[in-house]
Amino acid sequence: MIVPDGPISAPLGASITLPCSVSPAFSVVPLKTTWYRPDKFNTHVLLYENRKVQKDPSDAQYRGRVSLVGQLDQGNVSMRLDNLTLADRGEYLCHVQSRVWYEEATVSLVVEVVGSIPVLSASSVDEKQVNVTCMSEGWSPQPTLTWTGGGGESITLYHTVYSTGEQGLVRVSSWLLHSPSESEWLSCSVGLSDQDRREGRVVPYVCTTHKGSTGAVVVGVISALVVLILVVIIVFLYRKGKDRCNGSQHVI
Repeated sequence: MIVPDGPISAPLGASITLPCSVSPAFSVVPLKTTWYRPDKFNTHVLLYENRKVQKDPSDAQYRGRVSLVGQLDQGNVSMRLDNLTLADRGEYLCHVQSRVWYEEATVSLVVEVVGSIPVLSASSVDEKQVNVTCMSEGWSPQPTLTWTGGGGESITLYHTVYSTGEQGLVRVSSWLLHSPSESEWLSCSVGLSDQDRREGRVVPYVCTTHKGSTGAVVVGVISALVVLILVVIIVFLYRKGKDRCNGSQHVI
């Protein structure tokens, strides 16, 4: 059997042909051809028997979406699958048999889903470094992630974590420590290939505290407190002296 060496890929919702043919080539018109998922031989995706494709697949999820598109008289039994869903991902077996023999081979299908635009954020670690993070989700299969500096240079020192969420879609998170200048930006791009990469950018900066300014504020606060205390003392002494004066005026 002749099938692709590696997996074949197509976007979500598209149509794809799963190639399969016998070798050496000969007519398989009178033979039985079955396409099925591993461990589901009795629940076929497509069944060609008695010189015709059986009307309905046993597996309900493929009804109305599969067809035999190969030239059977040349040994080609390729199957077309329309309106791809995430559930279609995985392996398919192409099985051809006569009354005395059978041959089969496996074709692997990858359904591609482009995820979200990366979201970047930055937070100061100290007076010289910033922690920059990048997150994107909703990918299939697992995408690649790259960091680029403001001058176009590739950044290699970073950490990346992949996780699988709902419907088997992949989420990728990455972070790095960076020592930026005021005008320097960072780029994080995620994609399955160069054609579908998505990019996010951020201009990180370090939040610094100027010691001189802080000292001036502290001195100002202390001075204000001292002045307030002095005012209270003066008012107190004034009122006390006035009370004594008033008391001495009533003596005969």
